[in-house]
Amino acid sequence: MIKDRGTMKWTAMMLPEHLMLLKEWKQEVFTEPPRERTEWELEELQQTISRAIVQHNYIMLTIWKQAHYVQWGGFIQAMNEEELLLETITTTKHIPLRYIYAAYIEDDGLD
Repeated sequence: MIKDRGTMKWTAMMLPEHLMLLKEWKQEVFTEPPRERTEWELEELQQTISRAIVQHNYIMLTIWKQAHYVQWGGFIQAMNEEELLLETITTTKHIPLRYIYAAYIEDDGLD
């Protein structure tokens, strides 16, 4: 007969804490550091965003969000010195300009 039943009982009660610590460790290890952009990349980004606003084109933005890069697509409704207003299919997002990493205009194929 196994006499370590009490040890097994207490070990199982500590499991949620271990899972939480493992999750935090994974987030630290697998997070991407934000990449630095050169001056010409920033100029190209500004020109692409300006062209999308003037021509009212569909734009795909790569955004640094919560230690990962995500992509959102939509139409730019407005822009000021600090943020951009992007209308997606389902919502309208306020995106700080400092988090935008890349942008490209989707070709509609009507040319």
